[in-house]
Amino acid sequence: MARKRQIMIKPSCAEEIRAFPSNRTAVLWEKINSLIDDPTSGPGKTQLKGTKDVYRLKVGEYRIFYRFGPDWVSLLGLRIRNERTYEAIPEAEALPAIDDGEDDLDEILAAAQPKTFELRAAPDAEPLPRPITSEWLATLGVAPGHALRLVECTTEEELLSAQVPGDVLARVVDALFPPSLEQVVQQPDLLVASTTDLVRYKEGDLLAFLLRLDEEQAKLTRWALQGPTMVRGGAGTGKSTVALYRVAEVLARAGATGRETVLFTTYTNALMSVTRQLLQQLLTPEQFARVRVATCDRVAREIVATRRKVGSPESGPVATKRLRELRARHVPSAPDEFQRAVRERGLARLSDRYLLEEIEWIVEGRGLSSLADYLEAPRPGRGLSLTAGLREAVWEIAERFRAERVERYAALRGEALEIVRGGAWTRHFDYVFVDEAQDLSPSALALMAEVCRTPEGLFFAADSKQSLYSRNYTWSSAHPRLQFKGRTAILKRNYRSTREIDRAAFAVLEVEPEETLEPSTSVHDGPLPVLLSGATDETEPVWIGRFVREMSRHLHLPTSAAAVLVPTAKVGREIADALARDGLDARFFAGKDLDLRQSTVKVLTLHSAKGLEFPIVAVCGFHPGTYPVKREFDDEGLFLERMRNERRLLYVALTRAMRGLLLSIPGGCEHEALTGLDPSGWHLETVA
Repeated sequence: MARKRQIMIKPSCAEEIRAFPSNRTAVLWEKINSLIDDPTSGPGKTQLKGTKDVYRLKVGEYRIFYRFGPDWVSLLGLRIRNERTYEAIPEAEALPAIDDGEDDLDEILAAAQPKTFELRAAPDAEPLPRPITSEWLATLGVAPGHALRLVECTTEEELLSAQVPGDVLARVVDALFPPSLEQVVQQPDLLVASTTDLVRYKEGDLLAFLLRLDEEQAKLTRWALQGPTMVRGGAGTGKSTVALYRVAEVLARAGATGRETVLFTTYTNALMSVTRQLLQQLLTPEQFARVRVATCDRVAREIVATRRKVGSPESGPVATKRLRELRARHVPSAPDEFQRAVRERGLARLSDRYLLEEIEWIVEGRGLSSLADYLEAPRPGRGLSLTAGLREAVWEIAERFRAERVERYAALRGEALEIVRGGAWTRHFDYVFVDEAQDLSPSALALMAEVCRTPEGLFFAADSKQSLYSRNYTWSSAHPRLQFKGRTAILKRNYRSTREIDRAAFAVLEVEPEETLEPSTSVHDGPLPVLLSGATDETEPVWIGRFVREMSRHLHLPTSAAAVLVPTAKVGREIADALARDGLDARFFAGKDLDLRQSTVKVLTLHSAKGLEFPIVAVCGFHPGTYPVKREFDDEGLFLERMRNERRLLYVALTRAMRGLLLSIPGGCEHEALTGLDPSGWHLETVA
């Protein structure tokens, strides 16, 4: 009996299936199942003229476009046959006729070409390729209430700014501007377990599909299963997806007993639900029942809760404010007044953020229990060599800060680690998978190493280019189990951003001699990112709005596909308000309040954007006071370390962009990472 073909689907086709009329899906699922059984023979199946391996299948007035191989079928598109379709295609009448003489969509898939992006000061209104009518919207399944707004749109800008739900707008835009065959084929393949998953996706019960691995990624799912093992890769290289597939491999490997347990830690709470759903698609129900998906901090809190009642931990901004107030009251002890003055000057050089990191990453992160331990502790990557007297002053503040009866995640990690090491917690996992490991503190890394039954069950995925905190810090210094020598692999192929964005973002980093950072190799091409120079507080939002509108038109995406990333919440609120006054629907989101489903331009801080991705991104708002300036630092080492962190943060922000990117350097900006930027990989725009 022949093995059943695997189903794959392109992201754009998934959205087209979501837009398919719900009252006719039974025949659609039947047709897709017929492709799995036999993609070549049967009624309505025809090879697309002018291609070697693209076929179409009739579903009423719709067409499924697909490719296939010996054990797979890839769904490329689901397009409606429409008599006025060719009005969207320049010179469509010159295209060859279809074999069966039907007015079909073959020409669109084969011949549609993307526009050239151009950031224009006063763009002309571009008319839509066809009038939007209530009758046509009804064929797309658009509700009458939304149709009332859409029929008023006569230009691209009006349509892309229409106040209708994002999925409705995407349905209309895709019908008006279907991507070409070349564009569709370049999209990644997503795996579908069965048509049941397509049903769940259409009904909104499935958030995402698994990414089909390429050959390089597939090898790493089975490589060095006896850990500890690490896979490193830049943004968009699929290292997190490799980790998901490795979960399936270890649970299904030869010799598995069926009792193994797995902990999969994700970077943020926002990613937990998606990760769970992807693992549910990948694993059998029996396997999934043995997997726990949680953040490291959630695990730490639960371990401590087995010994005492745990309150709600304070947030980072609240902790910073509390530390600032404590410092204002604190007078360091010293042998004499001269030494006290020296220590006060030394403490004044340390920002609240730096001091909080020192407490959480060095004192608590490394489990230092005494001043003597702190005086002897190495501090690689901290940028500033603290004298013994200054360390004593820092230790005093750290002790007072930690003595206040406030729950903090940093303290919970250390407390949980001691509980596990002391043998009071025995529910160890056979395998522990740690994603975004570069951003875990030493105590968090040690906790993950300890909750694993043996070091052979450890798997880490990390990207040193995105690390915001540490340098020259070895994994084994966090825990002896974390010895990855000989079991580290690197992924270089970037599936998220374009080559142009990836190169521009990498140039922001300063690769140090001891580091082995390399740019990723993107599989996508796109327009050069835009480098805007000389904008003022008043003109910057105007240019951002212009960029978002023009790029959304270029990509045929709603403006809500864009994000604006800024250094601080204060700047973010100001820019969101300015964009709204300029007629662009925009809203500032604190990280904990972010709702990606909102049909608005999302304004976020640079830190909040970590782990996210958006088709269109503008990075801006570098006003005085939002970045370090050399003259404000007495110690050059401290400034250099701050700048290193700023560069990593900026790299993270730039790599959130998938297809369109703007970076604004305002007039008078002194941010060294921006003023020293090589403009050769950018399209330059200067505000007169």
